[in-house]
Amino acid sequence: MRPLIQRLGYLVVDAIDPHAAARDTVNIVGARIVEEGPDSVALSSNQRHAELIIRKGTANALVRCGLEATSAAAVEQVRANCEAAGLRILSTEPSLPGIEAAVTFATSEGHVFEVHTPMSADRPARYHGPGAHPRALDHVNFTAVDPRAWADEMQAACGLLLSERTTGYELAWLRAADGRHHTVAVVKSHSPGIHHMSWEFPSFDDFKNLADALIPDARKLTWGPGRHGAGDNLFLYFADSADFLIECVAEMEVIDDEAAPVRISAAGENLSNWRVVNQWGALPPTEWVEHHSPLAALAEDRAA
Repeated sequence: MRPLIQRLGYLVVDAIDPHAAARDTVNIVGARIVEEGPDSVALSSNQRHAELIIRKGTANALVRCGLEATSAAAVEQVRANCEAAGLRILSTEPSLPGIEAAVTFATSEGHVFEVHTPMSADRPARYHGPGAHPRALDHVNFTAVDPRAWADEMQAACGLLLSERTTGYELAWLRAADGRHHTVAVVKSHSPGIHHMSWEFPSFDDFKNLADALIPDARKLTWGPGRHGAGDNLFLYFADSADFLIECVAEMEVIDDEAAPVRISAAGENLSNWRVVNQWGALPPTEWVEHHSPLAALAEDRAA
């Protein structure tokens, strides 16, 4: 079955200081602010109306992930699939301007996804500003207590294809209709949430400027640069001011065959299989392995 999702749509997060997190995204990543108010900031790196929305919240947490559907009919099919799979439908109304049709559902662990028709492309393609100017917000890696069940639900609801997984489902990567190795991924954790969000860049040459942009604030990379085995993409990671883990990627593998077999490999103790995590050899540090930002609803429950 062809995936019902074309690509990543957008991401909404809460931050205690949304304006500081937005400045990081501008000064380091190179996206631009397209809308700003007292309690929220919207950013985009291309013509899409918004890719990352940062709201003021009581905790730094994941609110919702948008997934762009292949068609309006695909949105309706996702709704039907969610009902058949017993997943909770939260809304059938678009949450953002510039979206014509949408359905919002929650996984059994509470991750919220809005599957939507393409957002309006009403921003200029080129813009002034610092940073390397990424192509797009390209994928999100989530955390789940039961990654296998999470991956099964995302396949059942959205028709996503499993590209690769580790033998014990410690990690799993799922692709959309655009064929990129993963649009969403999941890693086993003590609690559901987000592990990292990722921006795609044209070239490895951009990574030097990304890393140099951390120096004025006396900050450092979390991991990288390197080349992942899963996805074969170049990578580097840093934590922003809201402690969201940010990946910067280039050269993500594209799998054109929708019937391609799932790749399965051993993760190794503490993700020590360098062929999977980093073909250049340097293994992920503890702060990368254990990183976790919670779901907004769970964070709010704990604060209550």
